Amino acid sequence: MRSLKWKLTVNGILMFSFLSSACFNFAYAYDINSASSSAIMSTQAYIDHQTKSLQPEQNIVYHPTLGYMDYQQIWCNDNQQSIMSKYQHFISNVCVEKGGILTKNWCALSDTRQPIFYTFIANYDSSCHGNHATIVHITEMMPNTNNNTNIAREWMKIAQSLGF
Repeated sequence: MRSLKWKLTVNGILMFSFLSSACFNFAYAYDINSASSSAIMSTQAYIDHQTKSLQPEQNIVYHPTLGYMDYQQIWCNDNQQSIMSKYQHFISNVCVEKGGILTKNWCALSDTRQPIFYTFIANYDSSCHGNHATIVHITEMMPNTNNNTNIAREWMKIAQSLGF
């Protein structure tokens, strides 16, 4: 039988590791939320503004060791072609604001050609109570990725695997 001290020690370690990982994830979320130039946050706000009904909140999946984050949103709308055209115009402006050029779904810095984010938008088959559905997906470089050469290298591998 294990002693009470041993059980308390193990429980303390488990609780510490849980809280540490939660703080680690919140730190990444804070970096993204505080960055006004995040394509993901801009797209979330754009979709919320474009829709009449409340859209379910989509999660951002963070990949800190690979230097990127993923976001996907499905939303109901009345006119898919118009929505897609307006989104392309919107995301082009987001790219320009970040100092980039949007080419073949990739936004890259205009001077160094470093990839910033990848995006696509498409029709989506979904039950939207008579309306159409559209899906948008963004893979974006995390803030401060360039501060670590290993992570920057991993982000470039991801970008190249996505066709950059």
